[in-house]
Amino acid sequence: MSTKRKENGKIFISYRRADARGVAGRLGDSLGQYFGDNRVFRDIEDIAGGADFGDVIKQNLANADAVIVLMGEKWLSITDSDGNRRLDDPNDWVAEEISLAIQSGIPVFPVLIENTPMPRAEELPEKLKPLLRYNALSISDNRWKFDVLRLGKIISFDIPSASEKILDRVRAAISFALFAALTFVAATISWNSFQENPILLELWQSGAPFVVIISSALLLASVLNLVDKDKQRYIYASIITGAVGSLIFFISLVFLERPQEPMVIFFGGTLITTLMFAFMNMSGFKAK
Repeated sequence: MSTKRKENGKIFISYRRADARGVAGRLGDSLGQYFGDNRVFRDIEDIAGGADFGDVIKQNLANADAVIVLMGEKWLSITDSDGNRRLDDPNDWVAEEISLAIQSGIPVFPVLIENTPMPRAEELPEKLKPLLRYNALSISDNRWKFDVLRLGKIISFDIPSASEKILDRVRAAISFALFAALTFVAATISWNSFQENPILLELWQSGAPFVVIISSALLLASVLNLVDKDKQRYIYASIITGAVGSLIFFISLVFLERPQEPMVIFFGGTLITTLMFAFMNMSGFKAK
């Protein structure tokens, strides 16, 4: 398995229609929800009418960063009209897909439907025997969500899920916004100190970070369900810190003299921003 993750990696599902057509469709939909619909390819729905089947298959396989080999109980034994096993046909597309993936070094994930056993070496043509080097996973109807989630997490070592990509963007956006808000206030203090009658901060200037703090708390709340349950407590802590901390410091304005207000609010904004940032990073933004 490769060590470098593919940010826009694509997943190719190899299967026999007579063996696993329904399961392939369901699996494609489930993985599409996990990784993004445009990152999962299967031939029945992703080849336009009039397109050359072989060319489209080769092109998508060449662009794939993971290949799922879906095997049902008939995968080994399906025959052609002459009674010959299709897997032994030199022009069999399923065998060709798998062979090309193995030769290209693309991560391959054998997935066994229900109680289908992994083929034995003597049951495979020579070019497919390297398939046995890969660890197989199983999927079944009665534990579908668990099995697909497990498969998705394993593939995620090479290809980030859609949730991971969203969380990465949210983390980057919030981190940049919090840093920019504090930089704005610090730069304002520096600029004002050079004026003839320096007033270090106006109240609205010191309160600028709180606009970002509240917006960040709302944004974190919107992606909370994408975070791994074991890490959600850190996101909760960040949200509560932003909301409650803002409320406390703005209530404190009632008890402060006007000249004290801007610096106290600046201190509050700096403290809350630091704590929110710390809690966010403790979560690691680990996706489900």
